[in-house]
Amino acid sequence: MENEFNQSGTEQEIQSLREKISDLRKEAAKYRVNAKNFSAEKQTAQDELNTVKNELSVLKKENIFIKRQMLLDKSGCIKSDLVANIIPDDCEDVQLWIDEYKRDNGILFKDYSENHGGDFKPSNINNLSPSELMNTFIRQAAGR
Repeated sequence: MENEFNQSGTEQEIQSLREKISDLRKEAAKYRVNAKNFSAEKQTAQDELNTVKNELSVLKKENIFIKRQMLLDKSGCIKSDLVANIIPDDCEDVQLWIDEYKRDNGILFKDYSENHGGDFKPSNINNLSPSELMNTFIRQAAGR
């Protein structure tokens, strides 16, 4: 009878261990599913991060290009959009590069003329428009 009790006690322990193993397998399956979902989410986040990095890189290049184009415009460059493309990417002093380029390629830069403002007409010069010239001619012909 003691043997039967030991065997049934052992069987109960075995059954209890089997239930624990089953529970542990279920819990491990949950963790595997969570790990797989986390891995997929991590990959999605990494892809989005790479996309944002690429867009930021493009925006930085555009910003540098626009700044260089503005410096060229201030220097009087006629074709600043084309000249901005040939400025080296590793150029540290862009203004110095522009000044040197301007010396070598003066034709691409316009000279600034000082405008003293308005439609200044010296008193001894007769700057008449075609209609004013015609009116003057008619008045002279009519004797007025």
